Amino acid sequence: MADVVVVGGGFAGISAAVRIAKMRHRVVLLEAGDRLGGQLAPYETDGWSFDHGLSELTLPATVRDLFKKSGRPLDRVLDLEPLPVARRHVLDRDLVLDLPAGSRGAQTDAIDAVLGPGKGERWTRWLDAFDDVWEVLRRVALGRPLVGRGDFDREQWRTLRPRLSLDRAARRGLRDPYLRALVLDRHRLDGQQPRSMPAFLGAYDLVERSFGRWRVAGGTTALLAALERRLEERRVDVRLGTRAHDVTGSDAVDGVVTDDGHLPAEVVVWAAPVGPGGRRETDALPRVPSSRTYLGLGPYAPRLAQETVVHGTPVRIMPSATHTGDGQAWTVEHVGAEDPLVTLRRAGIDVGDHVAYREDVSAVDLVRRHGARDGWQWSGWRTAFQVPGVGQARSGYLRVGVNAHPGASTELVALGTAAAAETLRPGASTPAGAR
Repeated sequence: MADVVVVGGGFAGISAAVRIAKMRHRVVLLEAGDRLGGQLAPYETDGWSFDHGLSELTLPATVRDLFKKSGRPLDRVLDLEPLPVARRHVLDRDLVLDLPAGSRGAQTDAIDAVLGPGKGERWTRWLDAFDDVWEVLRRVALGRPLVGRGDFDREQWRTLRPRLSLDRAARRGLRDPYLRALVLDRHRLDGQQPRSMPAFLGAYDLVERSFGRWRVAGGTTALLAALERRLEERRVDVRLGTRAHDVTGSDAVDGVVTDDGHLPAEVVVWAAPVGPGGRRETDALPRVPSSRTYLGLGPYAPRLAQETVVHGTPVRIMPSATHTGDGQAWTVEHVGAEDPLVTLRRAGIDVGDHVAYREDVSAVDLVRRHGARDGWQWSGWRTAFQVPGVGQARSGYLRVGVNAHPGASTELVALGTAAAAETLRPGASTPAGAR
């Protein structure tokens, strides 16, 4: 039974802590702030509660596995609700596509009905081409620690076609500009450049079609509350207001340096956004988030039931699942210089007369407010092997979280913490320290 210190009390740190504690390790969780949750905690101001877009999930099995491997199964503590529509796409003022989730045929029919016969089949063929790609990513890159390029054999590497960019692949495979927008605009809103992204990332849309989109009932506050109860059940020693500055040890990690001095540990799981000692962990560039506008809308505003993307000048609207007061709380992400309310009005979503609260936050201010919590920019396929959490590390050190492999979304973080925790299971074939 090893002493494990987990650094960072966001989703990554909590999920790693409860998994490892269930294996009968003694676990201490350090959080620099005065509350747990990280981005699971909503932004609350003037009676409005805005979440960070984490209430909706693909790959619900990742969250189910987290609860199953740490105690009681998910359906006994939390509700996940399937969404019949994965995402609403406003392609033009009078061209709205409610793209279904979890059904190949339903997606084909919905696209044909909006864009014309044959367009749905073209979309279906595009997604079907990623079946083998997803299988390679799932087996090699997501289901276990990733060491490097050598983890892929020649046939798997050929399947990924890593040198082909997503932008070029979409232009070849999707001649219709509206279909291309379904693929590319989501990544632009995420602060990525499709020309610099490997084409295998098109598997995102296949995963949504295959597994659907799900909403956490009660939003991320309900998910956080369930995870906090799990920490208590697993008897994790949670220490708030305790900042970890660095790891100690030469060949093997033997603890962390905190505000209160040295804390011994046989294993350190670093889940904080910034790495140990504030040292530069990678040559990759930080991903710059979209600008954000928080809108509190009165009770008579047009109601959106799910995430909505307005194309052209891309805007993403994420209705808050955590707001319980009157009206709606929208988190609006946008990349253009135009006032997003103008963009929305032009697309037929006119809420100008319903705004009871508005706060505009630039990308720079978001970074200052929340820190480096957005992952890394893709600069070709090599970025996949440059991010923290990939490669060999010191014995006893594991790197997980939003700024580590395999990515910043809730589902990817859950996969990363699951792979890390499994290295500490008795008899595991992968030693702790392969990060």
